[in-house]
Amino acid sequence: MIEFDQDPPRRQFETLIPLINVVFLLLIFFLLAGTMSPPDPVAVSLPQGELNDRERDLPATLVMEADGFVWLGDRVMDAKISGHMVEKYLKEQGTKRVAIKADQDAPAEALLLLMEGLREAGVEQVTILTERGR
Repeated sequence: MIEFDQDPPRRQFETLIPLINVVFLLLIFFLLAGTMSPPDPVAVSLPQGELNDRERDLPATLVMEADGFVWLGDRVMDAKISGHMVEKYLKEQGTKRVAIKADQDAPAEALLLLMEGLREAGVEQVTILTERGR
């Protein structure tokens, strides 16, 4: 019976085989995932167009903190007086749409005051931004 004191030496390239397998699996995955829609049967050149007025009219974004203060760009204000400041800002920007990002812990009274001020300022559309639920 022959006994070895040491294990036979391993070849260095053996440790690369699992890495190469993973790389090829990722390559195949991205090739399949990247070709979801079939190509068009007929090649056409599309005319150039411009955005319509509604798409150009991007909403101004107001951010409401948990303590009820409202940020418009780099300006901070109380929700009670925000209507007048927003009216001036909307005239400068040339928009009648507003998006509100309110903290979930913000008081509902402050949000209602802000929305009343926006209505008085002549805002046509208010969007309240939320996170997608789980």
